[in-house]
Amino acid sequence: MDFHKRLIEEVEKQFGKKVAYQRDCKTLSEKVFDKTNEYISPATLRRLFGFLSTNSKPSRVTLDILSRYCEFKDWQDFIDKQHIPSAQQNIDAHQIWLHLFAKCTEITEHSLRTIQIKSGIPFETTVRRNNVEHLLSHFLESGKTAFALIGPGGYGKSTLIANWHKFHLSNKNETIATCIISASKLEQFSYSNLNIDEWLWGQVGIDPLSYPKFYDEIKNLPGKVLFIFDALDEVSLHGIKQEKLLKGIHELASEFSKVANLKFIITSRTSTWKQLQGYITDQTIWMNIEPEAFNSDGANIPPLNYDEIQSVLDNTINKKNKFRILVFEMPPQQRNTIAYPFYLQLFINSYDPNHSKQLSDPYSIINFFIQKKITESVFSDEMFDILTTIANSFVENGKAITKKELKRLYPIHLKTAGSYYDAYHEMVSFGIISEEKNYSTSLGYNTLIKTSDAKIASSIIAQELISKYDFSPGLIEFIANNYWEDNSLDMLTGIIFNLAYNQKKISFLKQLIEKAGPSISSEIAQTLLFCAKRDISTVKELSAAILNNPHISNELFITNPDINETKGAFRKMLEFIPQKNKLHRISVITNAYLNILSAETNRIDWKEIESIGNNTNELPPQHMAMFYSCILFLSEDKMVSKWQNKIVECYSNIKDASSKAKFREVIIPLHLINKRFKPLNDLFTEKLDVSAHQSALGNILETFNNVMNGQGFISAKSHNRIMQDYSQLNPNRNHIGIAIGEVSRAISYFHESNLKAAHQCIRNAIELCGISGFRLPEIILMKLLGNTMIRMGEKEHGEKFISYTEDLIAQTGMYEFKSSLCYDI
Repeated sequence: MDFHKRLIEEVEKQFGKKVAYQRDCKTLSEKVFDKTNEYISPATLRRLFGFLSTNSKPSRVTLDILSRYCEFKDWQDFIDKQHIPSAQQNIDAHQIWLHLFAKCTEITEHSLRTIQIKSGIPFETTVRRNNVEHLLSHFLESGKTAFALIGPGGYGKSTLIANWHKFHLSNKNETIATCIISASKLEQFSYSNLNIDEWLWGQVGIDPLSYPKFYDEIKNLPGKVLFIFDALDEVSLHGIKQEKLLKGIHELASEFSKVANLKFIITSRTSTWKQLQGYITDQTIWMNIEPEAFNSDGANIPPLNYDEIQSVLDNTINKKNKFRILVFEMPPQQRNTIAYPFYLQLFINSYDPNHSKQLSDPYSIINFFIQKKITESVFSDEMFDILTTIANSFVENGKAITKKELKRLYPIHLKTAGSYYDAYHEMVSFGIISEEKNYSTSLGYNTLIKTSDAKIASSIIAQELISKYDFSPGLIEFIANNYWEDNSLDMLTGIIFNLAYNQKKISFLKQLIEKAGPSISSEIAQTLLFCAKRDISTVKELSAAILNNPHISNELFITNPDINETKGAFRKMLEFIPQKNKLHRISVITNAYLNILSAETNRIDWKEIESIGNNTNELPPQHMAMFYSCILFLSEDKMVSKWQNKIVECYSNIKDASSKAKFREVIIPLHLINKRFKPLNDLFTEKLDVSAHQSALGNILETFNNVMNGQGFISAKSHNRIMQDYSQLNPNRNHIGIAIGEVSRAISYFHESNLKAAHQCIRNAIELCGISGFRLPEIILMKLLGNTMIRMGEKEHGEKFISYTEDLIAQTGMYEFKSSLCYDI
């Protein structure tokens, strides 16, 4: 039966005459509005009645309005009340379900194979995204109809869906019929004369028009039907065909919202989602599309957390590597970069164990990304033309280029005029560049074109500047005048410094260090630390310039010393400070403190420590704490009380909250591992959340204390919070905090009998202490874990840990201090 023809007949019956002339369509439009208070344009009616040519059927909205005009509830109600072939009358919900499930399974298996083949690393080495999977599972049980997974290209959306199906949906096959369809198949709908729901049901072999009250049958199914349209951005439609598709998705959500057990999910890149958003009129039936759900990457799913990154590294690089790579040991910029799944894939595929400098070069992965997605693209020339123009706009004008200006230079808006159109839209789709609506009083509304990622933007601008100025004084003068005060491009100087360091441009580096003011000193100091881990010899050549710049030297040795490594590049840099330099006292104290943490007290030069004597009032708070901590740790028993009181007195005399926080942070590791520091508990009762670092460290210590006081179980939410706290810790002194956090999590997992997760956390804590050279904390933490395992019934494993700590004590010469260690926990 032709239901469209039947509806036209009903409309004419309601209208009272045949629609024989075009002018009748205008009158009918008015009649429909008068009766339904809903509007259908005369042009739409002319197409429906054949006065205007069209190759598509009327939209679902049009059919619903006309059905209501004819006194039906909607289009589906109209269909349900028409004559249905008797051969279909006895088809019941159970038969529909069996057919649906078989067809959905067939389509899904094909789609999953495609996703697995396209995975940048072997699919079995990918990781489950438990937080997002929990959100998706919540969606299935909610009253929402549609769910959007949005993120730039390479954000792991398809892999996430495939893993969720593998570990969740495939185990619920009696209650959920899942159909994962490549969204590119939706192009077939745009070229058809069908409504989107008719087309979709046709994909699973069902003609809804052949069933009386089809959606009533769906309501009676023994389970839910879930359609997943994967990679909406891969649909290559434009103009009216694209509009039909985007409208169709909205109509499908509206239609499915009437039936509780029909749901669908779309995955899409950010740029395509922004186009779809304009067609969604009822956001209440969608989940996860609120503005606050999106992060700075334009994604409504979080990047990979530390556990997820570590799992992927363990499944790939670390299986072949002699030494296990820990995500915690990477520079923060590198960690943040590889939290984006595509960058993690690039890191894995490009990693060379013979060139481990990658681990300390936060910019190498960005350069590899540019190579893979731009240099090796079929549109590489066009992409570089566009990106260079965007970079030049910043270099020459200090601002983003408008789309109007870019169109004057390249035909990015003309599909048939060469490859610039494809190059531009591929970069927008993958998230390399983005469009931003802007309003100014002089130009009105316009569209600004920017590189979406600050690291990519800075890298391209840096290369453009170097090609123009080389490593010359002119380059230093240019960036000093144009960029050093611009926080959005802080890393530009770091990238230029990094490139110059790799090429050993000593003269240029000295000039850059000498001229660097306070606004850029932190960036240069951090970049210098990264570079020193790859090549310390160049730092020696630069040491005089570093010490002559008070901003950089204070940042390196006083404000933000790198105490994460007891034997690394920073310790070498301390050796470059001559005895006559005012920073020499700082280097002596820092070395002594690090020697205690590394259980190498025999390396402490007591004469130099004694030379500092009572002249401690001028010391920065953290170095004052280091000095008295060393004295208390190493003093004779009869002097312990004196030095305990001295530490309390020094802390009490500090008035500034930030300085107090720095002072007591130094005490924390020794407070946890040495009984002499236990009477200093009062130092930690004062709330001093003066920075994100201090707040995060406080949360970790609170969790540790709760676990130690018998509250062994940490909730899933608290595990996630601890992982978030790790990212807030200062990257130059975060290893102790992370090790404490991992021990807390391990003990909690033991209480839950989750031995696999507990072992992972133990391994992280041990290896992080090993990387840092923190032998003394390692001894105490491993003894703690050994005792915990014995109490949990894992006697054999627990005794191995305790034996390991005994060996460490013997090897390090710490036996004479054993009685003062918190070793009997």
